[in-house]
Amino acid sequence: MNKKSIKLLISFTLLVLLCNCKESNKTSIPIKLGDSTLIVTEHDSTYLQNFTNDIAPTKKKSSESQITKMMVQVDSLKASQKMEQETNTNQKLNGFTINFEECSVVFDGIAAHALNETQNERASQSVSYLKDAGTFLETKLEVSNLSELRAEQRLFVKLSIEYNGETMVLHDLGKFITQWYPLAGKNNRFVSVSSNSLQFDNVDATKIKNALEKELKKKRKNKEETRKWMKAISQTKSYSDAPCALIPSSSQWRIFGKVDGKSVRKLIQFDIP
Repeated sequence: MNKKSIKLLISFTLLVLLCNCKESNKTSIPIKLGDSTLIVTEHDSTYLQNFTNDIAPTKKKSSESQITKMMVQVDSLKASQKMEQETNTNQKLNGFTINFEECSVVFDGIAAHALNETQNERASQSVSYLKDAGTFLETKLEVSNLSELRAEQRLFVKLSIEYNGETMVLHDLGKFITQWYPLAGKNNRFVSVSSNSLQFDNVDATKIKNALEKELKKKRKNKEETRKWMKAISQTKSYSDAPCALIPSSSQWRIFGKVDGKSVRKLIQFDIP
């Protein structure tokens, strides 16, 4: 580049800078401290809303709960439709029976025994049992002698790892208690919730790994077995990833109704030994 070209470039640059300075001087207004006329305050609530979602575990947990709730509602609708189509609803259920003073409750296909041998069902508002057989999910229950019936269920859920035909429950991670779900019903018969109701806390890969290592030590697994189990969860990031599985360890049912105009409320719990 020759000297003439350099001079032209410098002149052009100076001209641009000069124009910018003039424009800046025209639009700049000096701000005086304490001058209330120069303070802009927004009063319209429309423009004061926060449209940014917080990125936090509580938000994620709330979203998962809402999704689970919607899935359970869909299951409940399907169960209601299926019960409407059934023609043998007059046939009595066959299963574990609880005889309260005001009513009786039968759980289809469940076998159990009392947690406390001195438990008096007839005089109790709440009772507990250990489940010997059957399932907490999609089981039917039937209530006798009550009017204005409704029933609810919630589950106590534990996280487990399934590998090579064996299940390892991660007791160190505790248990998750679901919300109460209203059950689909017809007349005096209800259907328990399905596996879509199962949920757990948002545990990461490290917590899952540490909990599994503790269980393997309790089970006295040798080094080779331990290595295989740990390899099985090498790609696991959360409880929803394989080979994780959610297991209901306990279930509670609440029964509401009336007998002779008097309100009745019963709480029934089954635990897995």
